[in-house]
Amino acid sequence: MTEKIQTLHPDPNKKGVNIDRAKYDLVRKTVIASMADNPDLKPMQMFQEVGRRLKGKMEGSGAWYSVTVKLDMEARGELGHDRKKAKLWLTGQGPNPQP
Repeated sequence: MTEKIQTLHPDPNKKGVNIDRAKYDLVRKTVIASMADNPDLKPMQMFQEVGRRLKGKMEGSGAWYSVTVKLDMEARGELGHDRKKAKLWLTGQGPNPQP
């Protein structure tokens, strides 16, 4: 049985999803690397970039997983998102996710 992580959602009225921990870790590292390489990525650009970087490296849609992981990172304080300006940024804060 594979280890799972219950993701969080920044909106307390919404629930995150339960995903494979190895996929979560891979996507999270790819989100961080994508944002570090290009801090001006808009959300849709980041999803596309993560999907491109993960193509052939995992089963499932890297872009879909990047949305889920982005929301979790927001809820944990690791990623900021100004929805009015469509701006993302790494905060350098937040705890490591727990399964």
